[in-house]
Amino acid sequence: MVEVVTTMKGRSLCPIPAKELEDEVVLSTLVLSRDDVERLRERIKSQSPSQYQRLHVSTFVIAYAYVWTCLVKARGGNMERYVTFLFMGDFRERLDPPLPATYLGNCVFPAGSYKRKAAEFGEERGFLTAVEILSELVKGLSSRKIETILEEFRAIFSCKGESSQFGTVAGSTRLGVYESDFGWGRPVKSDVISIEGERISMGERRDGSGGVEIGVCLKKSEMDKVIALFNNGLQN
Repeated sequence: MVEVVTTMKGRSLCPIPAKELEDEVVLSTLVLSRDDVERLRERIKSQSPSQYQRLHVSTFVIAYAYVWTCLVKARGGNMERYVTFLFMGDFRERLDPPLPATYLGNCVFPAGSYKRKAAEFGEERGFLTAVEILSELVKGLSSRKIETILEEFRAIFSCKGESSQFGTVAGSTRLGVYESDFGWGRPVKSDVISIEGERISMGERRDGSGGVEIGVCLKKSEMDKVIALFNNGLQN
C-alpha cells in the first residue's frame, strides 16, 4: 500500500492495482500455542526482571516481536541496514469524545518504529528489544492525539525507501474471525491474501485455546529459514 501511494501522481478513483507475486512465493501459517506465548512471556521476565512490570506484554506484542525477529534474522545480510515495523491501533475509544458503540467503519492509527538497525533484532537480545519497542508503542497510543496522524504518516513515507525490511500487521487476535457464521458453519481456515514480504497477518486460533495464527508470505527459500528460526526458538 505504501508503495502504491508514494508512486501516485494525483488523486484517482481507479482501483488500486493488484500486485503480482513471483512463482516461488509461498503462504504459510505459523502457530503459537497458549503455552508457547506463556513461555515467551517467561523468557521476557527472565531476561529483564527489573523492567518486566512496566512492559505491556500482551499476546499481540509477544507474537509480533517474536515473528519480527525471525524475519530479520532470516533475511540476514548487512545487519547495519535499516528496518522499519509498525501496526495499526484501534482508535475508536481513544478519540475525545469516543465514537459511539454503533459506529460502523475503520478508525485506526499507525504506530511504528522507523529506521532501526537490523542488528538490534538479530542479536540474542533481539526479541526483548522488539518487545520493549512494541510495548512503548502500544502504551503510547492512549496519549496520542488524532491530530498527530499526519506526522506519523510522514515518518512512514519518508523511511520507506531507506528501509530494507518494512513490517506491518493485518488482522488482530481480537476479531473473532472463527466465531463468525453466515449460515454455512464456522470457517475452517482463515488466510489474509493481501500480505507479502515482511507484512504478516495475525488472528486467534480456531480451537479457541488462546493461541495465535500468524500468516507469512515469502519466497520459499526465505520461508524455510523463518520456519526453522521460529521452531528452533520455541524449542530452545
